[in-house]
Amino acid sequence: MLTYANHVGLFAEEIGPSGEQLGNFPQAFTHLALIDAAIALDEELDKAEAAAA
Repeated sequence: MLTYANHVGLFAEEIGPSGEQLGNFPQAFTHLALIDAAIALDEELDKAEAAAA
């Protein structure tokens, strides 16, 4: 997902067929979803680490 951000880390509202950014900047819901996904992955990694210990 991070490869679709522009040089300052913003995401367009749409991504074209070849990966070009289309539409308006910035898209808060896209940024929030990315942050939420990172938090969820971190929590799962913590659970896996605790289970392995």
